[in-house]
Amino acid sequence: MFCTQPFNHIDVIVENNIVQLQPCNVWASKKYSIEEYKSNIRDIQKKLLNEFHLGCSTCQKAEFNGARSRRQATNEFATDNNLSTKKLQSLGVRYGTLCNSKCMICDHTRSSAWVTDSEKLGYKVEEQYRFKKNLLPGVDIFFGNFDLSDLKYVEFHGGEPLIQSYPYDFLKKIKKLDQLVVKFNTNLTVLPSNDLLHLLKKCKRVDFLLSIDDIEERYEILRYPANWQTLLQNIKWLKTQNFRLMSFNVISSLNVYYILDFYKWAVKNFASEVHSQFAVDKKILDISYLSKNAKEKILKKIENMNGKIFQSIREKLHINNSDHTEEMRKYITNLDKIRNTNYPAVFKEWWEILNIK
Repeated sequence: MFCTQPFNHIDVIVENNIVQLQPCNVWASKKYSIEEYKSNIRDIQKKLLNEFHLGCSTCQKAEFNGARSRRQATNEFATDNNLSTKKLQSLGVRYGTLCNSKCMICDHTRSSAWVTDSEKLGYKVEEQYRFKKNLLPGVDIFFGNFDLSDLKYVEFHGGEPLIQSYPYDFLKKIKKLDQLVVKFNTNLTVLPSNDLLHLLKKCKRVDFLLSIDDIEERYEILRYPANWQTLLQNIKWLKTQNFRLMSFNVISSLNVYYILDFYKWAVKNFASEVHSQFAVDKKILDISYLSKNAKEKILKKIENMNGKIFQSIREKLHINNSDHTEEMRKYITNLDKIRNTNYPAVFKEWWEILNIK
């Protein structure tokens, strides 16, 4: 099934001194070294002209269940923005795991702040996820291995890109900033440095995709140890800079019960720029693995709501997967002990529902 991503996009994942590549950020197969990628990309492209690749299982599953896939979205984006399929025009950059947050939906593979908690939970932490700045390659790893002369889009992922210097180092080497759209996936607990701001003002467009899963006290639990008032202040300041701000929430078993409260706040603050995705990597976070009773309670709350996202939530809740609610409760309880937080008190009504056998 044709997808533009392997033809004009690369996702680059740097974990200390390990550099890996994949055709998109939902690739479900092997990650490649730079040389392996160059050797395999033609075969991947050829296969996608007629059928799904093994690495495309995320999109294949989404489309089978009637949901909009990344493949469909990026194909539409490429058409709307007249992107070529013959040269590299889009780059996703995940440069190290350095992060100042340990969100409940995350883990040590994406956040250095998570390492200690992961160990307390009994998880094995591989050395590549113990962030060591001195092992990171410079941004020449991108410019020395790829032809970025026609780059139109670059997206900086985390960790948390705004607490690192690499976005500035990367953009400083781009010759035609006025042709570049820059995207940040950020928790916005900090603001861009003055040096970075200077370069961003020269770009064609700058998008900030803000990771916000709920509001007020619930936000502070889910995006621990972020502060709600600090987030609001940073949003207010960033809006004065003429950048494009988008709210980007992850719908999980942790927050789905309060989704109406979140969307009411998000639409008020971001209008149509409210975007969502589902947690799918862990069964305890995937809403399709909730108990039958919990699913019924959510369906009742959103029964009169229209729109694609609510339809997608209904579709997920109607998937007949096994119940992993008990494992979810244990996960929450163990994290509360480690962090001295109190999810049951903050999410009181939902916690009571989760405890109904």
